[in-house]
Amino acid sequence: MPVFINQITTALPDNTYRVEEISEFLAKTAKNISSGRKAKIVASKSGIETRHSVLADFKTDAAKELFNTPIPSIEDRLQQFQKHALPLALRAIGTFKHFDPAAITHIITVSCTGMSAPGLELRLSEKLKLRSSCVKHAINFIGCHGVFHAMKFAKSFVEADENAHVLIVSVELCSLHFQPSDDNDSILANVLFSDGAAAALISGSKKDDRSIELHQFEQEFIPSDDKMMAWNIHSKGFLLKLSSYVPQAIEHEVSTLFKNVKQGDADLWAIHPGGKSILNAIENSLQLTESQMTPSRSTLQYHGNMSSATIMFVLKKLLDETLVSAPLYGLGFGPGLTIEKMTATLHV
Repeated sequence: MPVFINQITTALPDNTYRVEEISEFLAKTAKNISSGRKAKIVASKSGIETRHSVLADFKTDAAKELFNTPIPSIEDRLQQFQKHALPLALRAIGTFKHFDPAAITHIITVSCTGMSAPGLELRLSEKLKLRSSCVKHAINFIGCHGVFHAMKFAKSFVEADENAHVLIVSVELCSLHFQPSDDNDSILANVLFSDGAAAALISGSKKDDRSIELHQFEQEFIPSDDKMMAWNIHSKGFLLKLSSYVPQAIEHEVSTLFKNVKQGDADLWAIHPGGKSILNAIENSLQLTESQMTPSRSTLQYHGNMSSATIMFVLKKLLDETLVSAPLYGLGFGPGLTIEKMTATLHV
């Protein structure tokens, strides 16, 4: 049976930063002049203009909520996640045009920047007054491709029960894991990653004129050591490893993944903007047009990389602004290195 994403909403924290402000903060926390200079160079070439955070800590004269010590503990960082994640999730859900809590049969929350038990899925269920029989799932700590997993699960639930109505909520507060470090991975992560939330409603029927019909998902795994892309928990926070070879590996694998796909200039593309170099690699590999890359590039430009929530921002842009129905392809990336492929149709 057909499965549709009927609505997508997003929410951003109140603190907006120019990328130059972030690079200045990085330069001040760097241990040496060369690292500070490197941070400014990375920021200038990132393709990012603005990004958001639940914290005001990165503003020059702001009182520090979390970074009042050089390296906050993992406990302090997760305490801030507990404080900020629920309100930001509710802000996204609150902008749905039509939302009936009594109709929701499944809720799936996604985050790789904070977790607890009871988790966000239970706190949201209580706050929204979802039915006690609503099935609750949490997808935690699997990386930027987490929402692809949520969409797969939602599709399976609806195919198994035509009356299923699934709520997906992704909340990522990447700025909580800022690392005042001089290594290249930390500098790149501190420039790229930001905060945001998104929500989607999925069911077996079209509720609005605009919808995304989900067709198929595929996953490819590129065996590599854990230095290619990894996300680990440490006593001083969540630590990212991101090799400069990731774009090259993605470029090669994506061309293989789509070798049997007949592409057209009218096709729509929702590509997770993991970084400017990753988008460049995919554009080159698949020979995509500038307009096909625009939804992903503009998301990176104005919001940075919000981990799993980012693809929802790209999909929302396509859902809101596309003028004619068209095939839609999605791409996501995660640790391992993992590549997610989605095929769909956008109906307008």
